[in-house]
This record gives sequence, C-alpha cells and structure tokens, in this order.
Amino acid sequence: MTGFIEQIIGFVADHRTWAYGLAFALAMAEALPVVGTLVPGSLIVIGLGGLVPGGALGLWPLVICAILGAITGDGLSYGLGRRYHQDIVRIWPFRRYPGLIARAEALFQAHGGKAVFACRFVQGPRAFVPLAAGILGMPAARFFTVNILSALVWAPSHILLGALLGGSLLVAGAVAGR
Repeated sequence: MTGFIEQIIGFVADHRTWAYGLAFALAMAEALPVVGTLVPGSLIVIGLGGLVPGGALGLWPLVICAILGAITGDGLSYGLGRRYHQDIVRIWPFRRYPGLIARAEALFQAHGGKAVFACRFVQGPRAFVPLAAGILGMPAARFFTVNILSALVWAPSHILLGALLGGSLLVAGAVAGR
C-alpha cells in the first residue's frame, strides 16, 4: 500500500495540474460506501499537502478541492440512503455489506449529527454513516450543515499536517545538506 501511495504522490509531483482533481476525487471516493473502505484518500491528501511547502502545489486550491470532494462524496452517500432507504441492502454491491450498514445505522441512531461529523475522520465508518443518515431520514438541511462543517475541518487539518511534514523534510534536507 505504501508503494502505491508513493507512486500517486510522485505522479502528482510530476503532473501538478492533476493534483487538485486528484484531491477532489480522493476526498469524494473515500466518502462513498464500499469504495471508501478501499481508497486511502486521507493518506494521499496528507501526502499532497506535503508538496505545498516546496511550492509544487498551492495551499488554498488544494484545500478547496479537498473540501468540495468531501462534501460531494458524503452528499452522494446520503443521497443514496435517501433514495433507496432500507432497500439498499438488496442492491449490489451493498448487499455484500449488510453488517456495515447496520453498524452505521446503530452509530447514527446513537449519536445523530455528531456521528456524521466525527466519522469524517475515521476510515471505514466514514463511508457508511452518511448513507445511514439518508436511510434513517436525517433532514437534508441538518445533514449538509454537519457535512460542510466536518469537511471544513477535515480538509485543512489533513493538508496542513502534510504541509508540516513536507516542510520538516525540507528543513531536514537543508540541514543534512550542510
């Protein structure tokens, strides 16, 4: 997995214009049910943040693309839940994961909007809690308020962590070079 992540970050370092679209796509994909359990979006977004201190990528365009991707992914997941309700467990590929959907529903029933916000930061539940919110009928205005707030915290925290790590490597490289 580490090699795969390094290849993606290396590709982006060589093809900067793709980085912003990749940040959007990864933030969106990791919020989608089933897909989100397979995509290491957070790690790659942190890695993309590591390219900011060297000037390869701009901080604000990267943050904005990651925010928009996170909002879109959670919104699509929520929309699937609103559209199909409990019938979603009969549709491929969701029928292979009834336990994950049931656990996400239980988590949402216990914590409501707090679960939607907190699970934005947790691989696995992140992909199913917005779906559960839609299935269980969370009002759209409330869902999108929590969704947007969580994305506004998630994206900058991940990208700034990457920028901090990338900046540290630049400083360490400069010191080691002397």
